[in-house]
Amino acid sequence: MKRSCSGLGQVFVGLLMISLAALCSTPSSAAGPGLQLTHQASRSVANDEMVVMMAIERDGPQVGPLNEAVVSQLNAAIAEARRVEGVRARLGGVSTQPNYTREGKPNGWRVRGDVLLESSRMPALARLAGKLGERLQMSSVQFRLSRERRRSEEQSLLREAAQGFRDKALQTAQAFGYKGYEIKELVLQPGQGSMPRPMMMARSAPDMAAAAPPPPLPDEGGDSEVTVAVSGTVELTP
Repeated sequence: MKRSCSGLGQVFVGLLMISLAALCSTPSSAAGPGLQLTHQASRSVANDEMVVMMAIERDGPQVGPLNEAVVSQLNAAIAEARRVEGVRARLGGVSTQPNYTREGKPNGWRVRGDVLLESSRMPALARLAGKLGERLQMSSVQFRLSRERRRSEEQSLLREAAQGFRDKALQTAQAFGYKGYEIKELVLQPGQGSMPRPMMMARSAPDMAAAAPPPPLPDEGGDSEVTVAVSGTVELTP
């Protein structure tokens, strides 16, 4: 029994020493409060890509010949566009709808098809669209940033937003009497920015038949706003 009590005493003394060591190692002051901060970096960047939608419509009593005529015109436009260096062309879609008389009776069909043209060589695409406009309808024109340009701008803005976040965290800590901060959580919100800039909308088929050819397309498309935001939680440190 004496040996057992002696062993228990040694264990108790060991636990007491561990507890005292833990108390001695506890910081003299607790960590500061947590804050949620956000910093946003943005800039205006010149659009470097043009997107043109061309369309064709045909009316008639039978759907089959109308589809063939529309698809044939679209394929010819795509083939011509792909011969222009730097221009990407693809089919946008084909739709069919019935026509009706004023009395509400069926009166044949209307088939519409679209072709989408994209290029960073905007002057070349503007000339191509003007040429195709002799037989196709100009549906819409938009200007935007290419994927490569947007990615490059976002990477640059990320560094700017990260540095701004750190500066804001340090300034906030010092304003409340703390020496620094520790980042606890970060949320990145890239890719924010303005939508593509529309420049022209289509006219209806009757208007197209009676109107003069559309004026030359502009080959300068303004700017897009690119924004990157960094949000997160920081803990102020004494």
